Amino acid sequence: MKILFIINMEDLGFEEPLGVLYLSAVSKKNNHKVYAVENSLASIEEEIKTIKPDLIAVSVTTPSFSYLFQTVKKLKIKYNIPTVFGGPHITFFPEVIKYREIDYAFRGECEEAFREFLNLMEEGKPVSEVYNLVFKEADKDIKQNSLKPLISNLDILPFPDRELLANYKEFSEADIRSVIASRGCPYNCSYCFNKPYYQLYKESSINRVRLRSVDNVVQECLELKNIYKVRMIHFFDDIFPFQKDWLSEFADKYSKRVGLPFFTNTHFDVCAKDYLEHLSTAGCKTLIIGVETGDEELREKVLYRKMSNKIMIEKAKLIHSYGIKIYTQNLVGLPFGSLAKDIETLRLNINLKTDFAGAYLCQPYPKTEIERMAREAGLIDDSYGISRSFYYSSPLKLVNKKEIEKLRRIFTIVASFPFLFKYTYTLLKFPVFPIKVAASLLHGYKIRTVILRYKMSLKVF
Repeated sequence: MKILFIINMEDLGFEEPLGVLYLSAVSKKNNHKVYAVENSLASIEEEIKTIKPDLIAVSVTTPSFSYLFQTVKKLKIKYNIPTVFGGPHITFFPEVIKYREIDYAFRGECEEAFREFLNLMEEGKPVSEVYNLVFKEADKDIKQNSLKPLISNLDILPFPDRELLANYKEFSEADIRSVIASRGCPYNCSYCFNKPYYQLYKESSINRVRLRSVDNVVQECLELKNIYKVRMIHFFDDIFPFQKDWLSEFADKYSKRVGLPFFTNTHFDVCAKDYLEHLSTAGCKTLIIGVETGDEELREKVLYRKMSNKIMIEKAKLIHSYGIKIYTQNLVGLPFGSLAKDIETLRLNINLKTDFAGAYLCQPYPKTEIERMAREAGLIDDSYGISRSFYYSSPLKLVNKKEIEKLRRIFTIVASFPFLFKYTYTLLKFPVFPIKVAASLLHGYKIRTVILRYKMSLKVF
């Protein structure tokens, strides 16, 4: 079969769409042909005429669903090609299969189920019993099949299909690539999909956090280094593995065999001396860590993250002692928060001496705990919509909403130049345009000096 994936390229930044690349790798291993195209009607139509796909596939998040779905609607008017949707949005909202433009949908982790689906379709056999599948029966009733258990041994999966994006120079010529060493997260933050996601698999005996073997991870990184000439790795795990034996083996083998600098995500909870020492030995340059809010009560009762500001400051000092930079992620405009509390979050980042303080407007994604709290408090109603970006607007009914949205813009500026903190309220009165320009320039500088810490060519820069 020939499968054409439609991808919102502009939403990716320098991050590869690993979910799609894994599906492509599994499909190609089973002798199917896979193609990718950006979410542009003209580009898609040109690709359809050239390759004549048997199936159009789309992986969607909640913010991207409406944009991609509108494209598929237009395609369905002209081309009678079966469509299949998957991704996080479909996992939690399989009822979108009601739209006539969507023929099939997949929930959850579905590399193995998607492979079976393609094989059966190619053979002309019924797909009605495929795990994870959602579809409309002949009488228009919706059938939602059971979820296949999570993959316990991730090493059975082929490496992501990097060749899928060979026609897109921003990926094919990139100095940096993404790798995921594990799947799952041990935490239950209220604003994240992890808790409701694993509730779907509550009957499964497989651990929430699953690790690839060190050798398997190292082999993928070696391919990226030797074949694709990669100069830095982004480990895209929710939390980079902190299991002591695994990490010790990784630090030894990765540093000796790969030797590329990398950055990754973690949690202050796991940043003990042994953990940081192994990361430093391996070549970690930067850790991305959620602070979220400077208000301890909000952090515990609304975000379900229990940690004191004092411990965060101590952990940040320890991280810096290993020569590792810190990129903090913060949420402003929280339910039950305030402008004053968000400014305290800014103060905490200054006390952490963070190297790059990123701020985002809280987006209460449907079916998360924080969305439930916001709805019960009357901060959102049925008409609210999730923004395509968490940078510019909040869907919540907030006091001082405009000031909070502007605080998001000046957050990195003030955290980078702490002497400005006492002028925060004054800066909130400034026009948006000069702040936007200054924030954009500083953002680019921080990305270059805090995250992409490798010898970069002038062309790539």
